[in-house]
Amino acid sequence: MSNLVKRTIFGALYAALILAALLLGSSSLYLAVFGVLVFLANWEFSNLVSTHRIYPLRRITDAVAAVYLFWTTQCIATEGLGATIYLLPYAAFLLYSLVRSLYSERELMPGDLAKVIFGQIYTGGFLSIAHLLHSSQMSSGYSLLFLAFIAIWVNDSGAYLAGSQLGRHKLFPSLSPNKSWEGFVGGFIASVLVSYFLMEGSLLGLVYGAVISVAATWGDLFESMLKRKAGVKDSGKVIPGHGGILDRIDSLLFVLPFLAFVEWIIYVYQHLHLS
Repeated sequence: MSNLVKRTIFGALYAALILAALLLGSSSLYLAVFGVLVFLANWEFSNLVSTHRIYPLRRITDAVAAVYLFWTTQCIATEGLGATIYLLPYAAFLLYSLVRSLYSERELMPGDLAKVIFGQIYTGGFLSIAHLLHSSQMSSGYSLLFLAFIAIWVNDSGAYLAGSQLGRHKLFPSLSPNKSWEGFVGGFIASVLVSYFLMEGSLLGLVYGAVISVAATWGDLFESMLKRKAGVKDSGKVIPGHGGILDRIDSLLFVLPFLAFVEWIIYVYQHLHLS
């Protein structure tokens, strides 16, 4: 099987699974799919930054903790602030990690511990923002999370097409020598146009499209920095022809908090304006 065919088949399967989780309205499917994404992304992050290289059970525990953090935010989003009590087991895990660091591999602390905690925030924490965007419906009937996925995919495609045909000026050669300014502009235009279309001609769609394109590029560059430091091409091999899960959601992990920040600005503006 050629690499192109492999990429096409498994890329389509990945996209279909994500769209099913977003559009079928099943909270169980959504939590299961995104929970798996968090687990695998955290595992791959641990590989990239070399945490617990000789202790796979700890890496599994850390990944499970990241998934728990992700699932707990769903409870808080649906049940209210009273559900913050569900965070206590995660706090207990953090305390356990802190105490454990006193008795093992002290020469690696606190750097190794910082990587563990950051990895959980980077994967489980940032991806948990998806709950807020998934519950935010646009006038077209789609959620902002759906918009984020579509705009990211279109941004990547536009950047690839424009960059491969017109790319001359390097965007960030020290991290990603194949990215060009021409590719970035192509992806930016594609993201803005599809966001504008999905939001039925709303000017806010232009804002979302621009934010998604820029944040997606930063997210991709951040993971490129991790991979370059680790000396690897891909974060993993979970998706044949595409690499790892972190390779697929690196842009999303940056887009989600930036979109949430835009939503917060809109919320504050509206309430100040109404008052």
